Amino acid sequence: MVVAVAVLGLGVHEAWVDSPTFDEPVYVAAGLAAALHHDLTFNDEHPPLPKVVAVLPVLFTHPVVPPNGHWDRNDERAYSATFVRAQLRAGTLRSVTMASRMIPLLEMVGVAFVLYALGRDLFGRPAGLVAGLLWLLSPFVLGLGHLNSLDVSFALAVSGWSWALLRWSRGPTLARAALVGAMSAVAVLTDVTGLILAGLAVVSMVVFHWRGSHRAAVAQGGAVALVVWASVWVFYLVLDPGVLLHPTVVLPLPYLEGIRYLAANDTVPGPGYLFGVGWTGGRWWYWPGSLLVKTVPTTLLFLVVGPWGLLAAGRGTRRRAALVLGLPAICLVVFTVGLPRDIGLRYLLPVIALWMVAAGSIVPVVGPRVRAIGVAVVVVVAGLATALSVPDSLAWTTPPFTPAFQVVTNSDVDWGQSFYRLEHWSTGKRPWVAYFGPRGLGADSITGARRLLGTSPARVTGWVAVSATDLTSASADQLAWIRAYCPVAELGGSILVYRFAAPPSATGGPIRPAGLCPGNAPVFSDRTAGR
Repeated sequence: MVVAVAVLGLGVHEAWVDSPTFDEPVYVAAGLAAALHHDLTFNDEHPPLPKVVAVLPVLFTHPVVPPNGHWDRNDERAYSATFVRAQLRAGTLRSVTMASRMIPLLEMVGVAFVLYALGRDLFGRPAGLVAGLLWLLSPFVLGLGHLNSLDVSFALAVSGWSWALLRWSRGPTLARAALVGAMSAVAVLTDVTGLILAGLAVVSMVVFHWRGSHRAAVAQGGAVALVVWASVWVFYLVLDPGVLLHPTVVLPLPYLEGIRYLAANDTVPGPGYLFGVGWTGGRWWYWPGSLLVKTVPTTLLFLVVGPWGLLAAGRGTRRRAALVLGLPAICLVVFTVGLPRDIGLRYLLPVIALWMVAAGSIVPVVGPRVRAIGVAVVVVVAGLATALSVPDSLAWTTPPFTPAFQVVTNSDVDWGQSFYRLEHWSTGKRPWVAYFGPRGLGADSITGARRLLGTSPARVTGWVAVSATDLTSASADQLAWIRAYCPVAELGGSILVYRFAAPPSATGGPIRPAGLCPGNAPVFSDRTAGR
């Protein structure tokens, strides 16, 4: 509990310091549209549960909700920019963003307690305690957990689903099957991949009972399916009774449209970058590589070695662990790795949570002395890494993979979280700016700043600020020239600062950007290129 409170405090601090990240204004606006205007068509990305829940504290901050015609005709990209600019004018952007992050922070801590329950019920209290501690003591988890994103919410839904399924496997009653159905519904309403978990739950119950009683198999599997179906429809009807005007048999029409949207957009190959290599599309090695970069070394060692403890566990324990940990993790990994968008390890956050529980199986196997020393080292190192990552936990990478902007990109280092720092730094400098962040924020939002993207390098002199994501992936082709020059400083680990005494060369640079200038020289010339 002490660790949970301490990590929650760190998260609250970072939630206040960091500016809105790339998707947060869309999620806040979508939650407000659903809660205040009963519109579920505003946000193309469904389902809406985590957005609606996260926006409830925002209502107490009295956010500016600018009118924009009929709510069911708004374009989320244009309106989210309008929403952000309205908060800037009213001076409410920080308070609205902060409020929208409060429930996700509680969800982050909630995951730790669910992992403890899972580990305790599978391998004993010490194993559960270690799993919960390693979840909390992770710069990667803290970096994502203090933001209004779907990743931690889905990690909570997945771990809760696994715990409910574990309870059912030990006493397969109809009531416990209904609980599994309820948790499956939460997963389905949190992320479309929750449909995978719902399907796994139904199949598991049918297979479990089929040899003994076809009736029980159908009853319990059907109970899960019915609870999921009814819960999804009730939730959508409460938010927007208008979904009945377009009846569908399986799921509400906005949910189905959301699946079509994700199928059309998440299957479009996107830019990837890791270890100084750039590409378009998906690479299987991106995921283990990102895990290596974004995980505390002792925690990574625990994840690799820990699951071998399952070999010493009883046969029944291994079967249950395979059902509630291994099977969902494998399905989610296969689904994620198959996507051609390598933009962040966050997509595997639920898998990492389940992996921590599986790794806890080693705790009761080793001797008391080894257990005490090993757990102490793993927890202390992870705790120190987490504390030292503040206030830039999102941009944290483990040594020797530093500076982070040379190694990873997008949400693994820069999701737009340093706009406040950029704004403060820009005062009086009239910098050229390329900022990767939410629509409505950028060079146009900073007094005196000039837009770098689309500007010829021959016109650029003075101060320049570039987001790491723009530099290595989102605008990598346009900014190839600046990668040949070393930055004099960085803001929050995610925005690089340059200064040119004369216009730089317009020729392209290497894929891997140059590191920080030796001695952080304050002025650039062509002689500093490539250092």
